[in-house]
Amino acid sequence: MGLAEIEQILARLSADEALRERFVNDPVALGRELGLSAAESRQLKREAAARFDSFAKSTSERRFVEISKLLPLSHRVLGGRFNAHFNRYIASHKQGGIERLFGDALDFADYLAEKLREERVGSGWTLELLRYERARVKAADPNRRLVVALFRHDISRLVRSVARRDEQPAVVRRATVAAWWRSRRHAPVRYAVFAAPKFFGGRD
Repeated sequence: MGLAEIEQILARLSADEALRERFVNDPVALGRELGLSAAESRQLKREAAARFDSFAKSTSERRFVEISKLLPLSHRVLGGRFNAHFNRYIASHKQGGIERLFGDALDFADYLAEKLREERVGSGWTLELLRYERARVKAADPNRRLVVALFRHDISRLVRSVARRDEQPAVVRRATVAAWWRSRRHAPVRYAVFAAPKFFGGRD
């Protein structure tokens, strides 16, 4: 495959989003349709990746990046376990497009919470942190007026300590209510946390 042929196909991929998505997902299959060998398809993908950022990551990798941005604290705390469960999740859950990003993150949070319970990893503050991030993603829906979540730990202190990357997360048992609300649809979201008096709780 010569330089002229490469440039011609790259131009088509650059102009056609649907064709580009097919190529990212399965370069060999689409390359076959374009009359390319498997080796030529791989060469073309390398050329495309070097030229366009959109080719640098597969669809599943982009999906992982977007979801981990919405659940950053859970990703930080769980590390490899988060990654492993995400790979199992995408094997059985198809993405519905960019408009489904928040829904995809909520579905994965539910899936992850279930797996953590099965592994007896999410019985304490780890699961509470995931529940907090799930509620925050849910509240990001501009059509949603109110989201309320209850926690057994002081969720504000826990979230701040994980966000700061403290060596030891601040895990303090203290009944807490977190609320996100809007005065009307599409209005800016407001957020507040209400904690029980300190004598009702204690450090884990």
